[in-house]
Amino acid sequence: MILKFIFELETNNGVVEKILIRVAKSLNLNVGLSRDIKNLYAFIEGNEEELDNYSRELAKQLPLSIFLKSLNAEVVDEFKDDLDRTFPKINLPPCPKCLNEVKNPENENYYNPFHYCEVCGYNTNEKLKVKSKNDFKRLFENLANKLKKEGRVYIQTMNGTYEVTKNLENVKQIVAVDLAAVATYFMSFEGEAKALASIEKPLINLKTNLNFKKEFGISIPSYLVKLPDCMVLELLCEEIKNDIKLIGLKKSKKNDDFSFEIENSDEILKAVVTDTDDKDILIENGDRGLLPKFEEYIGEYVGFNGYFKAVSKDNKTTILKSDKYNEGKSKKVFAGFFGVVNQWKLHEKNIMGFCFYKEDENKILINSPKFGLIEYIDFKFKYKSFEEIFAEIKAMNETGAKLIDNFYKKEPQCFENAINSNLTTKKYGISYLWGLIGIILGFSDNIDEAYTRLLDYANSAMTKKGPRIDYKMDKNNLNPLWAIRTAMSFKLAGVDNYLLSFGVIESFSEFLSNVYEQFNKETELDGAVIVGDLFEGELLNKIYTYIKKNYSVFTPKALPISGAIESYGDLIINSKNASI
Repeated sequence: MILKFIFELETNNGVVEKILIRVAKSLNLNVGLSRDIKNLYAFIEGNEEELDNYSRELAKQLPLSIFLKSLNAEVVDEFKDDLDRTFPKINLPPCPKCLNEVKNPENENYYNPFHYCEVCGYNTNEKLKVKSKNDFKRLFENLANKLKKEGRVYIQTMNGTYEVTKNLENVKQIVAVDLAAVATYFMSFEGEAKALASIEKPLINLKTNLNFKKEFGISIPSYLVKLPDCMVLELLCEEIKNDIKLIGLKKSKKNDDFSFEIENSDEILKAVVTDTDDKDILIENGDRGLLPKFEEYIGEYVGFNGYFKAVSKDNKTTILKSDKYNEGKSKKVFAGFFGVVNQWKLHEKNIMGFCFYKEDENKILINSPKFGLIEYIDFKFKYKSFEEIFAEIKAMNETGAKLIDNFYKKEPQCFENAINSNLTTKKYGISYLWGLIGIILGFSDNIDEAYTRLLDYANSAMTKKGPRIDYKMDKNNLNPLWAIRTAMSFKLAGVDNYLLSFGVIESFSEFLSNVYEQFNKETELDGAVIVGDLFEGELLNKIYTYIKKNYSVFTPKALPISGAIESYGDLIINSKNASI
């Protein structure tokens, strides 16, 4: 009898595969592995009792993953085993098996913060010297008692050195001891819970609720939240969970209370949970558990993007971090697009690409087997000063002239802030435009900070709908003046900063969705590629959700929305250029 498991799984980092192999080995069963672009298949051979035992043990050991979309099983006649069992070595938070072992008083690894297995964990350069396993327990009891009494401890974790504090006022990250604590203090739903509880343990931007404001006396609207993502934090939270539900993390050079040596430069994942029906989870940035990543063999080529590189040799392509900064040969906007196209095998499809970068080109691309690559819409605009912007708005029409006069009279501080602002920046396209809007709204007197604050307001807004900001075309380019003037109009109308900033982001998402819809009416498209570091937070959520309602959407597969994917795309373009 052969039982076939079907995992809809984007990643090929080996986590699920290694658990399948481990469970089969523990039960002395044969397991075969195979996969295609969408699914991983596992074939287990045995009698009915053996297959039942395997299924139960797999359920115990298989963790949630943000990349595992579904799991099904069926009885089949054919056993298949053609998957290369060479998997990348990655750092990853504890798996269910290791967590059970460190919390079992009978296990030799009871409360051992350095315990890990072939699936999860971090390689440290030392081990704690203890006389008995109970010494591990006392270590974390002492840390917990100090945190309760003094309000903070300074410790090394697997992902950096931190001041761990009960004071949440000025922290960048919050660790919730469990999902119940998340539900108590934050506005979270099923999608957020799945992301937080996954083995990848990403940071999620969550809005605080009334309980949080009452108990902590803090009016900060949102925080980056995660569950314990290494054994050190896991065991500390185990000791404090009856008294403390949330702890803050501040980067620190001190680790006086608990220290050890570890080499780990991985960046913690930050994820976005979309408003789609399936609550799709997208990686905004970070690389922990994702790199190195294996892709198909292309030929003897390399590709670069900043501190990431892709190397194709030895029958596979490996995407990994680089010690040196290297500019790729290809433009980032094209490298990102073709990186995603190649991952999802979209070369023979009609695809629209939304490729937007904060400090690089912004383009909407069309790629089709009939016409090739078309640069459909550009986003190019620069101004020397707000005096130039105000003059051009005045010249647009009579309404524009009246708007400038009213803004000068009713919002004199914002007007003067804009006139005296510094427009020197590396920002480009839409990030540059949003920096301009942030300046006109009084968020800052420079592009970079104004852009950041506008995004902070938008991502913390307690709303699902904002005011409509005008994004209008001028031939094949966006005319930024319409967005600036409508933002000014809403400022004059008294719309608050959170709602107005949300409207700036949401309206641009609707604009991109409308571009897709209009083109699709004339030439049927097979989906949209979304790539580039501009896509983060609510912008990534909204554009993905709007298009996913009716069409296919493709983002970097098991990679962040930007960074490593451009190195892979650079390799792909280099290989194509070499064959011409």
